[in-house]
Amino acid sequence: MPNAFTMVFTLGVLVNFLWLGLSEPTRTATSRLPDEKTSPTTRIDAGLSALTAGLIGARAGFVLLHWGYYASRLIETFWFWQGGLSWIGGVVGAVIGLAVYTALSHRPFWPLADILALPGVVMALSSWTGCLLEGCAYGRRTDAGFWTPLAVDMFGSRVPRWPTQTVGIVLNLVILAVLYWLAGRHLRHGTLVGVSLSLIAASSLALTFTRGDPVLLLAGLRLDTVGAAVLLLLALCGLVLHNLRN
Repeated sequence: MPNAFTMVFTLGVLVNFLWLGLSEPTRTATSRLPDEKTSPTTRIDAGLSALTAGLIGARAGFVLLHWGYYASRLIETFWFWQGGLSWIGGVVGAVIGLAVYTALSHRPFWPLADILALPGVVMALSSWTGCLLEGCAYGRRTDAGFWTPLAVDMFGSRVPRWPTQTVGIVLNLVILAVLYWLAGRHLRHGTLVGVSLSLIAASSLALTFTRGDPVLLLAGLRLDTVGAAVLLLLALCGLVLHNLRN
C-alpha cells in the first residue's frame, strides 16, 4: 500500500500527543512530581522535542548508512516522505532532543523520559505496522507454510517469508501492555524508560535475524543487528547503574 508507512506513523504520533495531553498523571509516571513540572503543556513540549530530534536522527542515520547514494543527491536527504529511517538513529536523536529540552527548560530529565516511555513503544508499533502494509523490513525468504505466508518485498515480489513485521507488531503490543502496567506503579524515575528501551532493543535485535531486506554488513552481521545489540547493552547497563545509585 503506497504511503502506508507515512500514514500509520502519523497516526501513531497523533495518538501519542493525545495520550500526553489527556492521560492521568499516574499513567505517565508523574505522580511524584509537582504539577507545574508535569503539566500537559510540558509533556507535549517534551514529546515534540523528542519527536523532532528523533526524526532528524532517524533520517541522518539512514542517509549515513547509504551515503554512497546520497553523496551525489544531497537534496534528497531532506525528502522524509521518500522513506528511509533508522530506528537506532531515531532513539539517539530522541534522547538528545529531550536532553536539550530539559536543560533549556530547567526540568528533570528522567521523569520526562519516563513519560515518553509508552509513546516510544507506540512509535515502534506504528513503524512495524507501516512496514507490514508497505513491504519494508520484511522477513527472509523461506518455504511456504502456515506461519510463513506470502509477503511483498521492496521490489514488489510476493514470496513466502518469515512474518517479521507481524511478530514485531505482536511483540510491541506485549511491551506496551507491560509498560502500561508498570506505569501505574511507584518506580524510581528512569526505570520505566530503561525498561522500555531495553525491551524495544531486545525485540528488534531478535527480529534482525529473521529480516531479509538488504543492509550493510559488519563482520558478517547485519549492521542493524550490531546497533540493536549495542543499544540493548547500553540500556541494560544504564538501567542497572541508575537503580544502584543511592
